[in-house]
Amino acid sequence: MLLTVALCLLTVAPAICDDDVSTVELFNGSGAELVSASRSPRPASQTAENITVVTADEIAALNAHNLPDILYAITGIQLEIIGTPGANTNIEIQGSDFDHVLVLIDNVPINSLSDNFPDLAAIPAQIIDRIEIVKGAASSSWGSALGGVINVITKMPQQDSAIGGTVSGSYGTRETLDGRVEATGTVDRLGYYLTAGQLRSDGLRPNNQSNLKSLYGKLHYELPVRGGITLSTLYTTKKTGIIDLPVLHVNDQKRELVSSLALQLPVDTRLTLDAALRTRQSDMEMFVVSTPGGALLQSGLEEDNSTGGSMKLSWQGEWQLIVAGVDYDHVRVRMLGGLLPGEAARGADRIGVYLNDTLTIGDFAVTPSARFDWTGFGGNRFSPSFGITYALSENSLLRGYTARGYSLTSLNRADSTEKVWTSQFGIESGEVPYLWLKATLFRNDTWDVLSNEQRNTVQKRQLKLGGEFELRTVPVFHTSLGVGYTYIHATEGANGPQVSSIPMQTLKLGLRYRDPSQLQAQVTGYYIDWDAPTGKSRGMLWDLHLSKAFEYSDFGSIEIFGSLRNIFNGQQYLSDFYKNTGRWAEAGVRCHF
Repeated sequence: MLLTVALCLLTVAPAICDDDVSTVELFNGSGAELVSASRSPRPASQTAENITVVTADEIAALNAHNLPDILYAITGIQLEIIGTPGANTNIEIQGSDFDHVLVLIDNVPINSLSDNFPDLAAIPAQIIDRIEIVKGAASSSWGSALGGVINVITKMPQQDSAIGGTVSGSYGTRETLDGRVEATGTVDRLGYYLTAGQLRSDGLRPNNQSNLKSLYGKLHYELPVRGGITLSTLYTTKKTGIIDLPVLHVNDQKRELVSSLALQLPVDTRLTLDAALRTRQSDMEMFVVSTPGGALLQSGLEEDNSTGGSMKLSWQGEWQLIVAGVDYDHVRVRMLGGLLPGEAARGADRIGVYLNDTLTIGDFAVTPSARFDWTGFGGNRFSPSFGITYALSENSLLRGYTARGYSLTSLNRADSTEKVWTSQFGIESGEVPYLWLKATLFRNDTWDVLSNEQRNTVQKRQLKLGGEFELRTVPVFHTSLGVGYTYIHATEGANGPQVSSIPMQTLKLGLRYRDPSQLQAQVTGYYIDWDAPTGKSRGMLWDLHLSKAFEYSDFGSIEIFGSLRNIFNGQQYLSDFYKNTGRWAEAGVRCHF
């Protein structure tokens, strides 16, 4: 029905609208930035993996607080917890578990070592410039990445002035506050980007309060001849409420430091060297307190430490791109207390070497890749992949991709390495006037899957068959439509029972209005079919985001914005322990100078 309405509108659009209704091009077109999430930067016409790119413009329209607010709208991604901003959020890609998804900030992994949990909520939205998402096994490039990769690329310093920035603040239901300050600029060859912020709330659900404080800085120095050096650091502290039970509460608090020092050096016109040092230091305490009274009943402490580096050489020929690299990390986790099961302490040295090749032959691009990992604990892993693209026309593309992958779901549990063979086939096209279409079929065969009920004793095999469909229109009367649908049929083995915790259907809708007067409005709809004993899927979750900017040539601009979330109080959750929030609202102002 939505597709029919869209086509009807677009049929009459040229006669009634002055908007640009030219054919929509591939998502990153011939002249746009290269996609680097495969670790082999190449344009869409040579990208065999199923990749989604989220731009800065799309992020700004969502009035997002942190990373989950952005991923919420992406086709193929399911969020298990839609709670208070800043609270913990689980993620799935094409039905894969959260511990199968590798999350990176500027190529630095943030997954915990005890259970491979990526704390998405600890990444503030203001530092994000773009997000590149690989759906399906990406182990041939990144190692432990069975379900996919989310690479958060942070903002670079502003280059056209010595100083600029933003001050913003918002206030909403249940004392939900978000305050930020940003400063950026470039002096001679040295650029800087600095930001600090606090996101806090009394909790939109019982015992779901949050308090996230963040400090981020990036320095970039352009070398005299060519190339550059970049230093970036993110420090966060976070306190959240997790579970509300009649006689007790489960809460946690966390401190984390993520830092990297990167060098990019073009050796000559064809050869480029990329090298980086990185570190992640994290400690997280989980505790149980009695209600009422707040007496401490039990606690557990996890300390994660990871230090390492990487080096990559890229050679660009007329019809070939070769990327070879090595990664090294020394990791260590220490567990104290009874809430976090596992060995008291464990460390490992991890080394991975990889080789990616892209051959362009006429309308074909062939991308064989392979990686070998010495994991230090989960055995030695060989991860091959093979992809091929064929340009049907200047604006249509066929993709095929198959890969073997793995994930180290824990450093302190035996037999925690899970494996997958993934195969994907898709088409992306802008041939239909005024429309962009993308469709992907996937098959993910996963084995050695640890049971959540009986860890270390029961291992399963899961087969996930499904597809994704996406549609976007060009603006008509300044309004554009986006539709994303995902279907997953997940079974235990080829002929076993259906896996109840994996959603069969997910639907995401977006309607965006933006006119020349800087008025923006966006409506998003979200439905996920949780098939779980204590879950619920009742109605769509609808959000409304509004903003209006006022330009002042001498001073910058002032933007007034507001959001009304879950307008109709829909209920969608996997477990009644983690119900989604009801209707809530917020409003704020941003001052750009």
